[in-house]
Amino acid sequence: MARLNRLPGRPGYVTATFCEHARYFRPENGARIDAVRAAIQREYAGSDLWPLLLVSLLEAADRVDSTTGLQMAYLKEWAPRSFTPLVLRPPELVPGPGRALRGDACRLAGTAELGPVDLAYLDPPYNQHRYEANYHVWETIVAGDEPPHYGVAAKRQDLREPDGRSPFNSRRTMPDALRRVVAALDAELVVLSYNNESWLDFDELRDVCAPRGDVCVLAFDSPRYVGARIGIHNPAGRRVGRVSHLRNTEYVVLAGPPRRVRAMSRAVTAAGLGRTTVRPVPLVTV
Repeated sequence: MARLNRLPGRPGYVTATFCEHARYFRPENGARIDAVRAAIQREYAGSDLWPLLLVSLLEAADRVDSTTGLQMAYLKEWAPRSFTPLVLRPPELVPGPGRALRGDACRLAGTAELGPVDLAYLDPPYNQHRYEANYHVWETIVAGDEPPHYGVAAKRQDLREPDGRSPFNSRRTMPDALRRVVAALDAELVVLSYNNESWLDFDELRDVCAPRGDVCVLAFDSPRYVGARIGIHNPAGRRVGRVSHLRNTEYVVLAGPPRRVRAMSRAVTAAGLGRTTVRPVPLVTV
């Protein structure tokens, strides 16, 4: 990693696309990203270090980008952190074995491929914006390809292909898709993350999870995503309209055997981390 940090910049696709066409990174950091990504592929592809070094590169790039978090746009003026030189650090590792699967959640849920688990955590999209589009720069750096791109944000052209669309990004198909996944999971406890600005309301969330057993909803007052707090601006950079509110409610739904649900909800509320309700009791402040 120290050797990768000493590599001089070598401008390539990232520099041309995400620094010159768009402004996600300063050109000097874009050239370093290009050089490090090429070295990782050339020297470590197929080794156990390959995914660890990619994680380190993404985390380093995230520390020097010029966005509010999502990559649907970049800041009009360079963020102060974007002037910081790119530095790779060892990623934090979780002890014990692990396994990563990439596939359709509707197909994988309940299959032997996924296997029985003690706890399943679900974090579905909140709206029509796909995660791969929200974080398309990371997708491209990991893929190491040089895809055609479109628009000011320089999104990958293949994001427009219809076969990449998910039922979780459609208001019409999302509720049924989520119900099928929640019902099919071979898990003792299901934990679902959502918020009050999304397509399913509080009662619908509880109904989706009800077949699992007892349902408890933990509610957390939270600042809205920073992009929502900034508001909408026109192409000239002038704000259009007003921001209606600055905070929302984040939900964490627990569903499963009564004993497990009660134990987890009590631990959270005892720590003073949120408000809680156990179905069908109305939401109360603890």
